Amino acid sequence: MRKRAIVLFLLSFLGLVDTLYLGIKRGKPVPCSITTGCEEVLNSRFSAIGGFPISWFGFAFYLAVFSASAFAVFSEDDRLFRLTFWPALAGFLVSVGLVGVQAFVLHAYCQYCLGSAILTTLIFIASPKPAFGRPVPDS
Repeated sequence: MRKRAIVLFLLSFLGLVDTLYLGIKRGKPVPCSITTGCEEVLNSRFSAIGGFPISWFGFAFYLAVFSASAFAVFSEDDRLFRLTFWPALAGFLVSVGLVGVQAFVLHAYCQYCLGSAILTTLIFIASPKPAFGRPVPDS
């Protein structure tokens, strides 16, 4: 379980950097070197919920995973870490929806948003799966 926690620790740290950058740059020009639609995506009506930028929701998600995985890496107790599956599942589903909006509604792609979707997918894949009553072996 410790190796998995280290992987999630590193992935969530990258997600924190990505979403913090997007949150700080909100409303300002964002350089887009891989794709060409960053401005369109980040300034669209889909980039905020109730006036609150989606990047800050992503930051909260990554912070939760980062904290749980850091606790698992630096302590013997991994009970909190075992719960990361559920936020990872929710983050993955939200990412699928947001990539769908980029592809089918906006027809524009943001490299930072796609990077976050990839990180969220990797976190979902690497997160400990729930045991549903069975003991979970350490990996």
